[in-house]
Amino acid sequence: MVLRWLLPLGLLGLLAIAALLVVYLFRPQYRKKVVSGTVVWKRVLSRKKKRDPAFDHVFLFLLQALVIALFAVGLARPRLYSQRTLLEDAEYILILDASASMRAKSLAAGEGTRFERAVAEAKKEIDALFSEADEGTVSLIFADGAPSYLFSDLKKADRAEIFGMLDALSCTLGEGDLEGAVKLAGKRLDDNPYAKIFLYTDTRFGSLGTAVEIVDVSDHTKEENVAVLGCTVGRQDNQYVFELVLGAYGNVTLRRNVSIDIKGADNGQGPRDLHLEVPVSFATDAESLEQVVRLTVSATDPAYGGQADWFFETYDEMEIAIPDLNDSVPDDDRYLVYGGVRDAVKVEYWSKMSKVFWQFGFNNLANNMGKTRAISFREIYTEQGMKAENAGYDFYIFEHSIPPEILQAGLPRDGVVLLVDPDETLSSTPLGLSVRETVSLGALTTCAGTDHPLLRYMDPAKIGLTQYKRLSAEKDSLFEPILSVGGDPVMLVKNTPSSKFVVLPFSINMSDFYGEQFQIFLYDLLDYFMPLTLAKSDFDYGESTELCCKGETLEVSHGAQTQNFTEFPAEFSFRDVGTYAFRTSFGLEKPDEIRKAYVHAPAAESELFATSDFRIILDNRELTAENGSDIFLWLAVAALALMIAEWCMQYKYII
Repeated sequence: MVLRWLLPLGLLGLLAIAALLVVYLFRPQYRKKVVSGTVVWKRVLSRKKKRDPAFDHVFLFLLQALVIALFAVGLARPRLYSQRTLLEDAEYILILDASASMRAKSLAAGEGTRFERAVAEAKKEIDALFSEADEGTVSLIFADGAPSYLFSDLKKADRAEIFGMLDALSCTLGEGDLEGAVKLAGKRLDDNPYAKIFLYTDTRFGSLGTAVEIVDVSDHTKEENVAVLGCTVGRQDNQYVFELVLGAYGNVTLRRNVSIDIKGADNGQGPRDLHLEVPVSFATDAESLEQVVRLTVSATDPAYGGQADWFFETYDEMEIAIPDLNDSVPDDDRYLVYGGVRDAVKVEYWSKMSKVFWQFGFNNLANNMGKTRAISFREIYTEQGMKAENAGYDFYIFEHSIPPEILQAGLPRDGVVLLVDPDETLSSTPLGLSVRETVSLGALTTCAGTDHPLLRYMDPAKIGLTQYKRLSAEKDSLFEPILSVGGDPVMLVKNTPSSKFVVLPFSINMSDFYGEQFQIFLYDLLDYFMPLTLAKSDFDYGESTELCCKGETLEVSHGAQTQNFTEFPAEFSFRDVGTYAFRTSFGLEKPDEIRKAYVHAPAAESELFATSDFRIILDNRELTAENGSDIFLWLAVAALALMIAEWCMQYKYII
C-alpha cells in the first residue's frame, strides 16, 4: 500500500502542536500544600502520593498533541492506494534532445558526450520503472528538427529491444524542436493522467509542470567551447573585408591566434594564397558563461600580417580556424567561406547606329550586382575594323541588323542572342522569322504581357511604343510571344538547350522603354537565362534552398554522394555538414562551371549553456477518492478514543 496526500497543505495544522506546547510551558504554576487531620484525609493523601503529577501533565500533552495531529492529517485528505492501482497504468515518455549541442563532450575522461549521458540516464529510469511495474510502458520521442516517436508503448519484455534502439541513436547536426517534442508528449496525458514525462536535455527551462521531469545533462564545470560562429564577406574600398564572429562558452580563459587562409586570391595577375593571423582573447566565468567577439579583417591590414599589395578581386576559398583547441565541440573550430568567384557575364553589342542605352544599363547592373556578377561589356565599332564574334560571350546584342560575319559564320550557340529592331537580314537566318512591314501607331501605345519569367518584375502597361515591325513566324520556329501591341508580338522568346533568343521588333528610339522598365528587363534577362546556381554560399545544417541552372544539368556532390538535376528550379536540402560542389554542364563548347557552398551546424548550437523561454505547463491529474481508500473515518475514530482517554485523566483531578 502507498499513502498519498490529496491536500498536503492540510498538514499545516500540525503547527497547532507548537501552540499547545507554548501553553504548557507558560501556564501559571501553583504551589500545593496538603494538610491532613483525620484518618480519612490521611488515606486520601497516601493515594495522591502514589501519583506523579509531572508524568500526568506530559501524558496529557501527548494525548492532546496526538488528537491535533490526527485532525491535521485528516485535513490533508490522505488516501491509501495499492501498488497495483498506481502502477497498472504506469507510463514513461522519454524525450531525448537531439540538438547538435548534445554532441558536446565532457573534458573529464570517460564521461562521454551529453547525448551519451542522456541515453545512460534514460536506461536507468527505464530499469527503475520495470523493477516496480511489470505492466508499465515506455515511449521515446527523438527531438530533432521534426520530433517523432522512435518507439511507443513497449513493455518489460521489450527491454533488450529498447536498449538496442537507444544504443543505435546519435544526435543530429542541427537544432532540435524541444517545444514540439514536449507538446507531442503532452497529448498522452489526455489518455493517461498519471503518465510521467522525462526530458533529457542541455537547455535550461523553467518549470514545465508536475508531469515533466527535466534531466539536465550539461555541466559547466567540465565543458567549454570556443567556436567560429560565422563570417560575412563584404566589399570596402574596392576590396574584400571579412567580418568574423567568434564565441566562447563555459569557464574559458584563452588568448589564441585565429588563422585565416585565403586560397586562389586573384587581382587579375594570377591566383596566390594568403595567410593572416588575428589575435583574440577570451575571458568568461561561471556567471556569464558566454562571450562573443566580432572582428573586421582586411587582407591588406599589416596588423594581421597583411601587405599593401594583397588586393584581390576574386578568391576560391577562405578557411578560418582556431588551431590547437581542446574543447568540448571540435567541429566548430573551423569555418569555410566560398562565394569569392563571381558569375562572369560577358556582353557583346553590335549596332549600325550605336545606342548608349545598352551600355549604361549593363554598367548599372554591374554596380548593383557586383557581389555576385562580374559584368563586362564589349561594343563593336565597325569603323575601327572590329568584327563581331559568334562564340565566347553570354549575351549577343545585334541591333537593326545582323552582322555579315555572323550571317556567314552562323548565329552564336553558346549564349543568348538579342535581335533588336531587326531588318530583312532576319529572314536569312534559320530561325523561321521574317519582317513583313512597319506599323506606325501615331501615338504612344502601351503593351500587353503574358505570365512569363522574363516579365517577372516588369509592368507591360508602363511600356509604350509608337512604331514596331510586324513579323511572320513559321509553325516550328518555337518562338513564344510574351509582349504584344494590338495583338502583334513585340517581344518573342525561344529557350531551348541549344538555342536561346529574344527578339524585339521595335527601335528603342521609338518607345519609352529606355527608362525604369528597361533596367528591370535587363535584370530579368540575367535572372531568366543566367540564374545564380545558389542565392548564397553558406547554409545551416538541414536548411533548404532553391537550385537554378543556366545550363542543361546540375550535379550536386558531397563526399562520395552525387545527385543530378535536370528540371529547375529544384528544391534541395542539406543533410550533412561540410563542402558541397555544384557543377553546371552546358552541353556546348562552354566548359563546366563549379560553385561551392559550406554547410555548418547552426551557430546557436555552439552555445553550450543556452536557455529557453517557451512556456508549456503539463500537470499530472490529481489522484481522487474513486481510485483510493479513504482513511478519514479511522483517523476520526482514533482521535475520539484519544479524546476520551484525555477526559478520563482530567476526571481524576476533578474527583
